[in-house]
Amino acid sequence: MPDILVAADEVAATELLHDGESALGVITDSGSGSLGPFTASYTASASLANGSVDLLPPNIIRVANCELRFSVSFSFSLDLDTILPRLCLPRICIPIPFFDDICTPRICIPWPTITVSLPFSDVVTFTSDFTLNAHLDGSNWLVDVVIVGIPSLTIGPASAAILIALGFAVAAAVAWIPFIGPFLAAAVAAITLAIGVAGVTGLLGPILTAFVSGLTINVYTQPRVFEILPASLPLDPAVNVNLDLIAASVSRTDEDELILTADISA
Repeated sequence: MPDILVAADEVAATELLHDGESALGVITDSGSGSLGPFTASYTASASLANGSVDLLPPNIIRVANCELRFSVSFSFSLDLDTILPRLCLPRICIPIPFFDDICTPRICIPWPTITVSLPFSDVVTFTSDFTLNAHLDGSNWLVDVVIVGIPSLTIGPASAAILIALGFAVAAAVAWIPFIGPFLAAAVAAITLAIGVAGVTGLLGPILTAFVSGLTINVYTQPRVFEILPASLPLDPAVNVNLDLIAASVSRTDEDELILTADISA
């Protein structure tokens, strides 16, 4: 029989979750990938908010409609040499009797690499199951919820918005090129259309999935040394007990409850 037992219903457990989301703060990540003829590097940040808790005995906390609020700053680069033919000046040769022709050198004009920056922010929701993990970390007992598997993130609308913004940004970046700028802008628009939402989803999906894969949220922290009574006089010190063990589970009585138990010693 545990020495201390504390119960929280789904409303209280939801409040604990929201406090844990706030304490988790902003998570950051960076990396690179490819998107058709584009190469992309990115820095991303995300935070969690909201969601409602459904307690499922014996050890599952299901969080529904949790919000992943993210911001991604992309840097897209397009090497025009990969999509445009080489532009070279014609060679002029002067024949000289009894000698080799004298020719002008072959001069080719390299196409530049176009780089555009594209910041983007949005919110996606997901529903996933979490397991309880009560453990001692240094001098504190922690109760964490740890995500089970990788939830499905609905990111279709976000992908479409990125694709549209990318098309406009790159088209504007290449429109200045003499003679062929307007035609090149049309070609870039056609390329982004060919990539489509599925292509952007393939780039954005792994970025966002990294934030929720293995996600751990701390919902309760308690020092191992627990003060029962504070000191009242110089010769009347505080009364403390040691929390030897804390366990967490989900129990079903008249309603589902998150149960914390503790064993203590003097």
